[in-house]
Amino acid sequence: MRWQIGKRAGWALALAVLCPWAGKAQPSDAPKYEMRAGWIASVANLDWPSKKGLPVAQQKAEYIAFLDTLVAMNANAVVMHIRPTADAFYPSDLEPWSQYLTGKQGQAPDPLYDPVAFMIAEAHKRGLEFHAWLNPYRVSQTADTAQFAPTHAFHQHRDWFVEYGGKWYFDPGIPQCREFANAMLLDLVKRYDVDAIHFDDYFYPYRVAAKDEQGKGYIVEFPDSLSWERYGKPFFKDRDAWRRQNVNLLIEEFSRTIRQTKPWVKFGISPFCVWRNASKDPRGSQTSVQQTNYDDLFADILLWMDRGWIDYVTPQMYYPTTHKSANYDKVLSWWSNLTQPDKFHLYCGLSMWNETPELQYEIARQREMPDKVQGTFFWSTRVFMQNKKGLNQVLQAGEYRYPALVPPMPWHDMTPPAAPKDLSADGKAHLVKLSWETAYSDNLMYYLVYRFAKGQAVDLEDPSAIVAKVLYDHDARKVYLDQQAAAGEYTYVVTALSRNNVESTPVETTVKVSKTKVTTINKKE
Repeated sequence: MRWQIGKRAGWALALAVLCPWAGKAQPSDAPKYEMRAGWIASVANLDWPSKKGLPVAQQKAEYIAFLDTLVAMNANAVVMHIRPTADAFYPSDLEPWSQYLTGKQGQAPDPLYDPVAFMIAEAHKRGLEFHAWLNPYRVSQTADTAQFAPTHAFHQHRDWFVEYGGKWYFDPGIPQCREFANAMLLDLVKRYDVDAIHFDDYFYPYRVAAKDEQGKGYIVEFPDSLSWERYGKPFFKDRDAWRRQNVNLLIEEFSRTIRQTKPWVKFGISPFCVWRNASKDPRGSQTSVQQTNYDDLFADILLWMDRGWIDYVTPQMYYPTTHKSANYDKVLSWWSNLTQPDKFHLYCGLSMWNETPELQYEIARQREMPDKVQGTFFWSTRVFMQNKKGLNQVLQAGEYRYPALVPPMPWHDMTPPAAPKDLSADGKAHLVKLSWETAYSDNLMYYLVYRFAKGQAVDLEDPSAIVAKVLYDHDARKVYLDQQAAAGEYTYVVTALSRNNVESTPVETTVKVSKTKVTTINKKE
């Protein structure tokens, strides 16, 4: 992320109370399928936790507040920064505990808990996908080596690391660095129920400018001469091509590791918004930025998309429509013309530091091309927490007034999960108890509950009818309590939902709700 730009068993009551969908039963012009994700950054304590060394209870409370805010905005995914600087927000044999968590690198939280396990459970409880955000090469935000814990790889493999611009990085040209990163990934994916692995725009770092003794500016070269001489020069004529290949190998290996370990886990990347300027490459965008993915960060995003190594790309389209070098419209047009929705998804990364009308315009533009753009990531969730200029209320009343499902990826498992059975209802007005028998499927993740008022067409493509997303947790029977249904006649529909957001065949029951009881009129299975 470019910071300088502004960057259960039984009752499903907990989810129902947190869920803002209940009570919505109007016709909807909003999409049923649309990615809506929020980034939460941990580096430098930008978002979470707000400070180093907070009590564990406060850490948990802050994180839950972020999630509840996303749920209130009808989001469906959280992108959590869990490996910001070659450290970890979880117990790891490979990397030390993060200083941004406890205040000192290598120091475990007290009382001991596993933040990532906690974060995933809380996200899933609220119907949110959990995208684990990692930085592959960044090691520190300062040059002070005293910050590194005794167990840090820096002390065992000093030759893996280089200092550049007052920060430390893994040298991408050293194969052992790539192997180490891949081992970290394998450990993470094996141990945790993540829905996706996520990278931002930091590959080789952005080039650093300096001035000589005469005050003349120049670009400082990334200090990889030793690895170039050993691993690159014997095989490559062009150093930049070798650097790109180093990153290509990392992306390909990460993709392979994820798919061999847990094929349902997605791999997504959020690059800087400009691949190349058209002035340098006719395939590039009509932009004029000074640094680009291909030429400066050595990240050939187009290759990764074409090879099918990534499941989604989220270019950081943070510049507004008025920006001269890379305005939103030009960048969106360029990326949308590259889409292959049967191969990868395109989500737009939007900056919430832009004014509300700008954000509304950007969302509307994306929705004009649903076959090309499948949703939005917001930088960052902290702005939702601040509710800048009433932004939340504007979006809640407009663009995000109804929930949406993360779009299924057709190259992943499209098998529908087994449908629920024996849907029944009892209770009374404002206390309608729905229950159904679960049918186990390997890919089952949630149940969706729809409610349609008398006279309203039963249309499962209408997201305004979704009143709950209930986590499947291996119960033989699930229960959902609808506290919003006043006296009247309703049709309830329940479907099972796979990890890839594929729905099962529905079951439904039509009931009459009074102040004292619920009477079943009709059932369909």
